[in-house]
Amino acid sequence: MKKTIILLSLVLVLLLGACKPKTNPDTAIAVAVAGTLAALPQPTVQPTYTPYPITTPDAPALQGLFCEYQFCIGHPQDIALFDVRKAENPSVYTEGMLASYRADLFTLVLWQQNHGSDDPQFMLDLIMGFGEVDSQRGNLEVNLLGDLTTFYAPLKIIDNKNLPEGGVAAWICGERAFSWMTYAPSEDIAKQLFQDAISKFRCE
Repeated sequence: MKKTIILLSLVLVLLLGACKPKTNPDTAIAVAVAGTLAALPQPTVQPTYTPYPITTPDAPALQGLFCEYQFCIGHPQDIALFDVRKAENPSVYTEGMLASYRADLFTLVLWQQNHGSDDPQFMLDLIMGFGEVDSQRGNLEVNLLGDLTTFYAPLKIIDNKNLPEGGVAAWICGERAFSWMTYAPSEDIAKQLFQDAISKFRCE
């Protein structure tokens, strides 16, 4: 009887072992890899850039216009004309001198009372006497701009590598005669500066 029980126990153990599901090595590896990958920390997703409209403040009303001494004249917006006469004898309505300067541009403006002349040639000679002008080049251009008759000529500047060219101009407005001169990198720039300046000119 004892042998029979031992024999039945062995058969039962064998039967239970035979019913146990077998593990596929490939499946076990796949499960282990999947678990490992799931446990790895994920990279942080970078936030996407969302553009928002930027409000621009209103630009100042800078017109590149000088208005004092009862006349106005145009000039580049990033420079300013200033009185170059001595403090004890400043510019006034009847006569004066203004200048502006930066590394690539120099401008000079003169005015004085006109003593009955219709020809502002004397103002060309006067303003060129203040500078380092080699010579007036080309023909004198005479143009009518509204009520103004302007005289303009290109210039050659002495020994100035940065500002080798220039322009000079003169005109009469009311009881005053005006002259204008600039040194610039090229003749075209000088002429354009004068056209911009005179297009905004007015006097009282």
